[in-house]
Amino acid sequence: MTDALGEVIVALAPGRPWTQHIGELRLMAAVLEDAVTILRKRPRSRAGREVREWLASHDTTWPFAYERVCEALNFDPESVRRELTDQSPTPRLPVAMPAFEILGLAESA
Repeated sequence: MTDALGEVIVALAPGRPWTQHIGELRLMAAVLEDAVTILRKRPRSRAGREVREWLASHDTTWPFAYERVCEALNFDPESVRRELTDQSPTPRLPVAMPAFEILGLAESA
C-alpha cells in the first residue's frame, strides 16, 4: 500500500523498478530539500560550506552523493547545481521546485 506521494511516484513511471523504492526517493528528495534550505537561510555557515562541497562533488560512490540524488529524482545535476550555486541571495530553482511540488515537498504557505 502506498500513500499519495507513492502514487504520484508510481504514476510518473509505471512499471519501472525504482517505483518500488518510494521511501528511498522521499529520503533523497528530503536531502536535496535540506540542502536548498541551508543555502537559502544559512549560506555562510559551516553547513552552507558543506552543502557547496556536496554540490561540487562528482563522486557517485555513495548512495546520497549529489549526482546520485539528482539522478534518482530525474533532475539534471548540472542545471540544479548552476541554480543552487548562483551568486544571487536566493537560488531561483526553476528546475527543482516543480518536482518538489509534484512530490508534495514544497512548504505550505
